[in-house]
Amino acid sequence: RKSQCKRIIIQTIFSSTIIVDPLVLILPFSSFSATMVATVNQDQEEKVARWQLVRRLKRHLRLRKIHKNDAKLLQQADDDDTLDTLSLLPRTLSDALPEDPEERAKGNIHAIVVTECTGAFNMIGCNKAWENLCGYEECEIVGKDSSILQGPDTNHIGLRDAVQRLFEEEKPVRCVTTNYRKDGSKFTNLLTLGPIYDATKGGKMTHVVAILKDIGKVSSK
Repeated sequence: RKSQCKRIIIQTIFSSTIIVDPLVLILPFSSFSATMVATVNQDQEEKVARWQLVRRLKRHLRLRKIHKNDAKLLQQADDDDTLDTLSLLPRTLSDALPEDPEERAKGNIHAIVVTECTGAFNMIGCNKAWENLCGYEECEIVGKDSSILQGPDTNHIGLRDAVQRLFEEEKPVRCVTTNYRKDGSKFTNLLTLGPIYDATKGGKMTHVVAILKDIGKVSSK
């Protein structure tokens, strides 16, 4: 009788259909897949963050090197009496940009551009000498900022420091930088910045005047 009972139990077990809930198999796999995806995404984010950090560091070191080299050129320019541009700065807006087009074209032989002193420092006008140096016509640059003259070798640190000193001291400042013409060619620029005041507004500083001087031949000596 015991043997018969065992045989009945074994037959019952093997003849029964075992039903497995698919979720029991799928859920662990789904959890594993989600974990793997999160790990991969985290690794990718860390790689991108490291790449961005290295890129910023390289750019910072490059800018510091440019600033250091241009600072040496500025010192040479300061020691050269033939490169005195501070005394050439116009004091008024009408001196910098005469209203008469003929006078503006035939006037100052030095490249002059005037910008606003607020916002993005958009340019409001230039003279013929500036057009000849930079390759742009006045109508092309009005309302635009000076970044159109900047590029990979521009001394951004020196420009930032010069502009900061200009507004803090409201006195003319100079900076050597590399600028780019409309055709993409570059030149070493002795940039002189000065404030322009408006007597009708209580002597308030309303514009910035800039003289650009190509000192490439001088600096290469």
